[in-house]
Amino acid sequence: MDLNRDAMLVGLNITAWSGRIYDREASDHVAAHHDASASAGRYNKRLLPKAAFAALTSTMSEARTKHYEQTLPWDDKGARLLTVANYEHYTELMNALRERVVRQRARFIEDYDDYVDQARLDLGKLFRIEDYPSKEALQGKFAIRYRITPVPDADHFIAKLACHDADRVKRDIERHIEEQLHDAVGDLYRRLGDAVERVSDRLQEDENGKPLVFRNSMIENIRDLVDVVPRLNIFADDQLARLCEQVKEKIAGVEPDALRPSKTFDPAARAQVKRNADDLAEKFAGYFAPPPEPVRKAA
Repeated sequence: MDLNRDAMLVGLNITAWSGRIYDREASDHVAAHHDASASAGRYNKRLLPKAAFAALTSTMSEARTKHYEQTLPWDDKGARLLTVANYEHYTELMNALRERVVRQRARFIEDYDDYVDQARLDLGKLFRIEDYPSKEALQGKFAIRYRITPVPDADHFIAKLACHDADRVKRDIERHIEEQLHDAVGDLYRRLGDAVERVSDRLQEDENGKPLVFRNSMIENIRDLVDVVPRLNIFADDQLARLCEQVKEKIAGVEPDALRPSKTFDPAARAQVKRNADDLAEKFAGYFAPPPEPVRKAA
């Protein structure tokens, strides 16, 4: 594997106006009314009705979720690892979400005056028109951006180091990159393992012997995972690939209605999927099991 050829780094930046503002005068008034210290609390006003932000907030949240689903962990500075195999899918998703934000922002600005009029009623004496940005300013307050950069290699970092330090630093950097890649693959095992375990948990019965509620999202999440994991399997990890295929075959292909009381409920199918999920959950758990303690010889 050539990391610089097979992957890249991607950072996601989401800009969103909260629509809230600190009101010092109201905070001081509340503190005085209750004989409290001025530092005892803060009054933050909601400038617009919560519903005004609903569509934009939902899209921003979806963008953040998709960004994590379609990439692998890399560092603690916000960068994520994006494989070349998943580049096209990732950019299609994020570009569609960016375009949706543009449309929703335009609708938000179109309705802005109505929202402000409603806030005037909701806030009463707390309303101050100077708290509200102009429509022009709102253009830059909602956006989704992503930035793709190459994965730096060890030689990039050591170019200016003294010769006697170069080899040691290069080894340290290469070891750190290997650890990050191992963690990235481990993240895929965790994602699949957690999803399978959730399915197993929901296929139990309550204290009265009735099946627990089983929602469509349980299977939909599994289907999304078995779709993306092969594109993120940067090491071509055979064990991960086999487990992913088993999850796809034994769980992802089942219709949710067959697993819960419905017209097509199949108790036998539910029991089989439960057994499969338990078996797969055990295999994933084995991946994270600590190594056995060395056998100590008797003195």
